[in-house]
Amino acid sequence: MIAIDTDVLAVYHIFHNNPRYNATRNFFAKISGQPRAVTIFNLLELCGLFASANRVKESKNIFERYIKAENITILFPLFASEHKQAFWLTLVSECFSRIQKGMRLGDAVILWTLETNENIDSFVTWNTKHFSDKTPIKLLSPPDFL
Repeated sequence: MIAIDTDVLAVYHIFHNNPRYNATRNFFAKISGQPRAVTIFNLLELCGLFASANRVKESKNIFERYIKAENITILFPLFASEHKQAFWLTLVSECFSRIQKGMRLGDAVILWTLETNENIDSFVTWNTKHFSDKTPIKLLSPPDFL
């Protein structure tokens, strides 16, 4: 399954004047109908971009659209325990181990979520350098995917 990063989603949904828009649109056209995934963190980041631009209604609409989509899996990080303290220890430990590799928190939680889900074949992002040499997951930009 293909996982998609926030930057690709943002160019596709918001930034149509971006020079990368055509390649992004072509990427989405190519994967049309195929199963794909976004982490809950990617979806929340995308909604935050809409909301911070005073597009709150669109933020809610895009959230609902992704949650209800049949060909999009929303990925959540997997936890070994449901206990509250274990949840936070796992969250902090997993994120911190990735932060120590030079990642920012947002990228760390996204990567952790992807790495704890078995069906991810590749991760499509415009920021491959943020994840390069930090994960065994195949990293591609939209043009690389095409």
